[in-house]
Amino acid sequence: MSLFSTLSTAASGLGIAGTRLSVIGDNIANINTIGFKSARPQFADLVARDSMGLSGPSQIGTGGATDTVSVQFGQGAITESENALDIAISGNGFFTVSDTSHEFDYYTRDGQFFIDDSGFIVNAGGYRLQGYNATDGALTTIVSDLKIESEALDQRATTELEMKAILSADADFSTAPISSGTFTLDGNTDTIDDAAQGADFATSVTVYDSLGTAHDMTILYERESATDWGWYAIVDGGEIGETEGMAFQVSGGSLSFDSDGNLSTFTQTDTSATTPWNFTGADDFAMDFEFGVDGGGTDNDGSVRAIAGPSAVTSVSQDGYGTGDLIQLSVDQEGMISGSYTNGEDLVLGQFVLADFPSYLGLKRTGHNLFQATTNSGDPAIGAPATGSRGSLIAFALEQSNVDLEDEFVDMIQSQRTYQANARVITTTDGTLQELVQLL
Repeated sequence: MSLFSTLSTAASGLGIAGTRLSVIGDNIANINTIGFKSARPQFADLVARDSMGLSGPSQIGTGGATDTVSVQFGQGAITESENALDIAISGNGFFTVSDTSHEFDYYTRDGQFFIDDSGFIVNAGGYRLQGYNATDGALTTIVSDLKIESEALDQRATTELEMKAILSADADFSTAPISSGTFTLDGNTDTIDDAAQGADFATSVTVYDSLGTAHDMTILYERESATDWGWYAIVDGGEIGETEGMAFQVSGGSLSFDSDGNLSTFTQTDTSATTPWNFTGADDFAMDFEFGVDGGGTDNDGSVRAIAGPSAVTSVSQDGYGTGDLIQLSVDQEGMISGSYTNGEDLVLGQFVLADFPSYLGLKRTGHNLFQATTNSGDPAIGAPATGSRGSLIAFALEQSNVDLEDEFVDMIQSQRTYQANARVITTTDGTLQELVQLL
């Protein structure tokens, strides 16, 4: 009876070796599959057969069988790419993709994406990447199909100017030609150059009207006392229907500084409050100036100080721009998708999300580099990259499969020998059974 059981025991060994070779073959076949995760078979012995020996009861093994085939989710090597939407995950997490019906969500480490003819970011199978979309640079909080708007960026009129600068505390305040009325900034009398020469300090910035047309604005600073300065924002009179080259004041006010040179009081009076005006063909123009504090004494993002040393501008920025076409996409480590436009603007267009699971081993392989959540994996925790336990993203890169070819060859040789050994057991048992039959 034990000889016949030996045949089934050895046959189970053949099955184990065959399963192991199948898994190895699948791993090697997918060694060039982006984001592929190798598998590893796990085996277990079968229930032993009770046997009575001279020394009492004992057990004889009856072979083995495949217990499970588990996916190994170790990090694959990351290689460079030339596609901005080739994205590699460094660390935990999966991209989330969905079909157009949203009946099922799938999860993948394959970061090969492109934009389809409708503007959606999709993978090779046409599944849409999920993430946070953006409206006018502001991200939503709802996960949906990521879509890149490729239309031209509409113009935006300047509404706010932020300046960081130093005004020289060594400037002479015995004369103040602008505030004393020596210059008339009505767009017809004095030139911009003359007004700038008369001020203690002058700087220029480009602003935009409602049509997206760029205009040079010059800001003049004039010291009027030990602690007080006046400021004047002027534009070319020719751009508002007055005389070309002449200075037209659009806004102005006063600045007061404390004994440490910090701005303590700020006022702003716009010309449009008494004399409505606009750049030719555009809407009425008005903007806020941020120099450090507002008219109510509340701090803002600007920083104008009056201290020793030469006057200089550290930085100046404004929120307007002209129209522009999308020329480049970029993705940062946190999955933020930014678009660069021909007008020099960079705008947030969306953000990737990553899904993390309580148990990766519970995920179900569905082919095409995709996984599905199961009750064993738990529900996905969706969030931005580089938050929680989620990994960060690397743009212009792809994660290769984590298959180690050398290890697979070693396992293949071992499996081949295992198969041969079990086959030899069957051959030997068969020969022994034949001898037994002949004896009988």
